[in-house]
This record gives sequence, C-alpha cells and structure tokens, in this order.
Amino acid sequence: MANLTRGTALLAFEDLVSSLGGDAGALMRAHGVDPKAAGDYEHFISYTAAASVIGAAARELDCPDFGMRLARRQDIKILGPVAVIIRHSETVADAIEGVSRYLYNCAPADVTELRRGPRAAAFTFAITLRQLPHRDQMVEKALVVATDAFRLMVGDDFVPLKVTMQHRPTSPPETYREMFGCPLEFGSDLNSVHLPNHVLTRPIRGRDAAALTLAENYLAQVRPDREFADHVHELIQRLLMVNQASLTVVAHEMALHPRAVQRTLAQSGTSFEQILDDVRRAMAWQLAATGMQASQIATMLGYSEQSSYSRACQRWYGESPSQLAARRRSRTTTA
Repeated sequence: MANLTRGTALLAFEDLVSSLGGDAGALMRAHGVDPKAAGDYEHFISYTAAASVIGAAARELDCPDFGMRLARRQDIKILGPVAVIIRHSETVADAIEGVSRYLYNCAPADVTELRRGPRAAAFTFAITLRQLPHRDQMVEKALVVATDAFRLMVGDDFVPLKVTMQHRPTSPPETYREMFGCPLEFGSDLNSVHLPNHVLTRPIRGRDAAALTLAENYLAQVRPDREFADHVHELIQRLLMVNQASLTVVAHEMALHPRAVQRTLAQSGTSFEQILDDVRRAMAWQLAATGMQASQIATMLGYSEQSSYSRACQRWYGESPSQLAARRRSRTTTA
C-alpha cells in the first residue's frame, strides 16, 4: 500500500499548469496518471507517478517552486476528511496528533510526528518510499500545506520559528521567505516546521466538537486497502466489457506495477484473480437471464474458450451454462 496516494495529491494541478502555459493532461498521461483521477479523493494513484508529474511540471515549465505553488492552491483540502481533524480539534497539539494518526488514509507513505522540546516543538514530515523521484518537490509541497494549516488553526499572522529540509534549495531564497516567512535550514536531518510550545495549547477557533467526533469515527473505520480493492473491482468491471481486464492493464490504469497491485490486494485479504472471478460470476448471473448464447456470454466475460466459462459456471453455481440460463429465465418469467 505504501506507493499509493489519493487523487487529491494532484488537486489544482490542471489550473496551475494552465496558468503557466502548460498542458496538464499531457503531463499526467506521460507519467501514466489518468487526468480524471487528479483531485479525486476517492481514486488512488501511484505516489511515484504523482511525484513524477509534479517534478516534470517544475522542470518543463521552468518553475522550480512548482510544488510550493501547488500547495498554496491545495491547502488542507488535499487531506479530505483528515482536514476536519485540523479544523475541529480542541487544540493545535490535538490536531497534529490526529493528523499523524489518520494521515495513512490519505497517503500511507507520508509520516508526520510532533517532537516536543523544552521551549519549542517540531512538526516533522517524512516520505517512507526509498526511491522517489523529485522528493524535494513533494517535501516542499507538504511543508507549505503544513504551514498553511497552522495559520488556519492559529491565525494568519502565524510565522514558524524555522523550517528545515533535508534537501538542498530548489528555489531562490526570496521564494522561501514568501512561502514561510521564517529562517530556513537546508541539508538538515529532518523536514520540519518549528513552533513555540505555547502554540500547541492554543484552542482552535470555531471548532465543532460534533464534527470532530463524526470525522474520527469515520476515519477509524476507513480501510484504504479495502477501498483500493473496491477501486480494482470497478476497473475490472469497466475493462471486462472491452476484453481488457488483465492485471497488466488494470495496473497500468492505476500507474502501478502489477506486483504492487497484488501486494496491496493481499493486505486486504484478496487477490486480483479473486476479484476478477467475483466480477465474472456476478456478470454471468445477470447475462444468463437475457437469453444470450453461452458463447456470447463467455466472450463478454473475457474467456477465450466457451469451455472455460462452462467450468467456471459449474464451479460457481453447480450447473452448466444452459441450466443456469433456464433457471434464470424461469425466475424472470415468474417474477
């Protein structure tokens, strides 16, 4: 599950690229990202692909601060339901702890932590993927979103004590001053936003305790691996109609390696083959009632031979395709 992120990782990407004179759709397609998934929290895309798209935009549009600009357009909307934790926690510290607890639902590879010191605290951010293109763009984007989240909680006048990044600067110093308004350290041990300890106890203005409870209850039940399996299920249904529902094609649609798809499905206790079989079984049940010939049904289910459908039908329903069709038509007529 680690190399996945929600489609909101590319929220506002099209608008920003267009404002810079680029072709967002072409950039995304060049790196295997479906433009329809960009900005959609319900869709998963490859984290590596998202980073590649953002890095390519920064390079091709001669915009080294692209990640930070994109973050400004995204703000905490990128976090979906996790944004509710930020808006409605009791204190800033509670919000940080909530984000650290539930961020996995947005991007399993992203890890945050609150480190407290005697006088100041550090909100740290890390990406656990070992090999990630344009990591610097993704880190800068995340730290701008974090800083804007602090301003939302504390007030527009919030300025971090300092911001640290593990990479070397990608943009001129004045760009970072505009984004963060504080001293920056590069080549640091951590990617972090530092703030005074007293800010942590600051109550969040306009919070709604009921909204927080609803969000926490929802997020506690969310299983990204199950949602991923549902996404694969939907893709198989769509691609089966054009006889393209193979693991390779589905993985390509998600900009993932086939092994990554299988690993993620295994985490939810299923497999690509099991989901494909479930989809075929449900479709066979529906098609058998239409009067369609068994050979046609076999083709629609993606079988190269009718005998494969016959064996599957016997396994699913304990009867031949003709027996299933007769039973289904009988029920339809009776109804």
